[in-house]
Amino acid sequence: MSALLITVATVYWALQPVLERTRAHNVAAAIDNLAILVTQSLWVYNETGTVDAANAILRDQFISGVSVNDHSGLFNYSGGDLADFAAQVPRLAAPIQTQNDAALTAWVPLIVEAEGAGEQNFNIGTLQIRSDNGLIRQQVNELTQISLSVSAVVFVLLQFLFYFLVRQLIAKPVELFTLHVQTYAADLSPETVAITPALQQRSDEIGRLYEIFNVQRQSLIEQNVSLVEYRHRLEQLVSRRTSELSTANATLVDSLEKLKTAQTELIRSEKMASLGILVSGIAHEVNTPLGVAITAASHLKEEMRITQQCLAGNQLTRSGFEGFLAECHETETLLSRNLNRAATLIQSFKNIAVDQASDQARLINLHGYVDEIVMSLRPKLKHTEIEVLNRVPKTINLSIAPGALAQIITNLILNSLIHGFQDGTRAGQITLDAAQQSKDGFSLVYQDNGAGMTPEVLAHIYDPFYTTRRSTGGSGLGMNIVYNLVTSKLLGQIKTTSQLGQGLEIVMAIKLLHERPPYREENAL
Repeated sequence: MSALLITVATVYWALQPVLERTRAHNVAAAIDNLAILVTQSLWVYNETGTVDAANAILRDQFISGVSVNDHSGLFNYSGGDLADFAAQVPRLAAPIQTQNDAALTAWVPLIVEAEGAGEQNFNIGTLQIRSDNGLIRQQVNELTQISLSVSAVVFVLLQFLFYFLVRQLIAKPVELFTLHVQTYAADLSPETVAITPALQQRSDEIGRLYEIFNVQRQSLIEQNVSLVEYRHRLEQLVSRRTSELSTANATLVDSLEKLKTAQTELIRSEKMASLGILVSGIAHEVNTPLGVAITAASHLKEEMRITQQCLAGNQLTRSGFEGFLAECHETETLLSRNLNRAATLIQSFKNIAVDQASDQARLINLHGYVDEIVMSLRPKLKHTEIEVLNRVPKTINLSIAPGALAQIITNLILNSLIHGFQDGTRAGQITLDAAQQSKDGFSLVYQDNGAGMTPEVLAHIYDPFYTTRRSTGGSGLGMNIVYNLVTSKLLGQIKTTSQLGQGLEIVMAIKLLHERPPYREENAL
């Protein structure tokens, strides 16, 4: 869509020189084709023919006025915007053409060539042709308005199509999967069959998550049945051997060991049972990029409505139009990034279910990539007085899994916004810096000057589900996800220091891959 709007702006600026060249060509053609006819009619005092020839010149869309002077004073005709022109043009020896901010004007001598050799030609009059610059501006405005109207219609159609696709392909399946997990995660009854027909037929990532969840749930059910049966057999064995304590001592010890093993399996089963609930909580995070994408689409729709009103009321200025184009470009970039982020989050849900699978790495410019992440968070930051400073050197190019890095920085900034700056109501500053330590790694430093943390909160900052905002809906997963991404996916280390009222500092030492893919300029999320 941005390409269409840029094309409209390009057409606006390119049309005027094209039309000016067309006008010059038409004026020259009129002089070449009709000046002779005017001369011949004037020579034989055919006033009707002279007027018809002059009016034929006026029929050109780029010619606004014409005037014919007879130097003998017997004939003088003016038409178009030269109709009131009564001044006598002096005798000219050669054609003259001038152009200013108002119009292009040409004066052509009307010369009748002598029939005999050596005789002098007759200069009987002057033809004046005027082309007002307003004709060109009018055509430029009309063509630009047509291009803008066509672009607006195309954009609105694409916007509705995009919203429909996002809703049908991503939002609804995620809602169904979340409901499926919430319904069956804690129900380990063998009689309960976990089936959602709408998800059963899918072959994409959501369909695979659905299948993996059902397989793990069935495995938990089978293990739970086995544990119940084993515990029952064990109780029978202990009861039967109670009377034979002297001879059954060794068997009892062995049975106790088996009981410990069973207890370990039970704990493991409890952990796996909580996996469904954990996935349900993490799946809620996918609403963030989808919400940003829907908000951006609504914002762009409103900008479109305002621009159309300005255009209909002839109040659309160049600066306003350029601002509209900039909004369109930024919103399109924001939509693309957040939809890709949603896909990355869904991929991360799959990784949790299958014991994590590393994303494909590529070579990025770290400074540019941080800029893009901050840009994607603009809707969250633009209504606050929080400044994000990117002090990462522009010379750092490194091979890394960019999806993990984007999720780390996004979680840190949102945590600062919510906890450090009280949901954006406080002014403050966030700083990102980095240094390449060696060919095998680099350090990323994140700082804010927000509210800081007490030693008690700092001690539990990486614990899952630990949050100081439980009453307002905090999940306690943000810093735990950051910790897991840094230590597990990026094979690095993380250290957080903070004091109450003095902000925080997070230093991440991250390892790099040895195989570096070819570097490309794009750093899209």
